[in-house]
Amino acid sequence: MLPNRIKISKNATGKLRYLKSQTGLTPNILSRIAIMLAIREGSDLSNAGVGEMEGGQELNDTTLFGEYIYIYDILINQYIYDKNINLSTNDTIVAMIEVGVHKIGHIKALEQLCEL
Repeated sequence: MLPNRIKISKNATGKLRYLKSQTGLTPNILSRIAIMLAIREGSDLSNAGVGEMEGGQELNDTTLFGEYIYIYDILINQYIYDKNINLSTNDTIVAMIEVGVHKIGHIKALEQLCEL
């Protein structure tokens, strides 16, 4: 079961704001993309480097996952199971966003994001 609220780090919040200015996509959509990239790449979350949480953005589950919340629930929980992750679901999602945001941090235009 996904947590009701997810607070991302101050660093990820800043990167998402930057990416929004470059692409026009909102932080929740960019976070969804970041999560899917972390899943696709099979990322090791042990090096996620989750930073300072104070000042980070907080998203509720319906905003973060939208109408696809149940699909994300299945995908994230399967990922936790497959990778034998010992973090809480909340911490796993935060780490996935950190890893994914790092992977898209170089994006300068929406077209580049579409190429991923």
